[in-house]
Amino acid sequence: MKKFLYITMVLVISLSFVACGSKTTADASKTSIATSTTPAKTKITYTKDLAYLPTYTGVQSAKYTAKTKKALDTSTYTLKNTTDVKVFNDYQAILKQDGWTITEAKKSYSVNAKKGTHMAIILIQKTAKDVILTIMSK
Repeated sequence: MKKFLYITMVLVISLSFVACGSKTTADASKTSIATSTTPAKTKITYTKDLAYLPTYTGVQSAKYTAKTKKALDTSTYTLKNTTDVKVFNDYQAILKQDGWTITEAKKSYSVNAKKGTHMAIILIQKTAKDVILTIMSK
């Protein structure tokens, strides 16, 4: 009888460890599936400062510096009440729709793109409620 009781206890304890064991969950910010709310065929508009580069919806121009012999055109924009992840995903989709090739992308931080003779380095910086978008291009 004791043997039966011991075997039952070992089974119950083993099953409880297996059933209650920790399960790893996927962190949404680290998944490789890009979720974008940008419609597949949005009308593309272009920036005033960089006429060949598509603009992100809702940008407010903060600063523009024309290129020199040693530096690229630099334009800084502020996007109100949004997240860096949303801007990263949406702007990549806009660039791809306009025919740009993404040469490098670092999740929610930067995008490097090329189209014909043009190239763009896009830096995304999160502030308290807004996102600062800095674009260096030629």
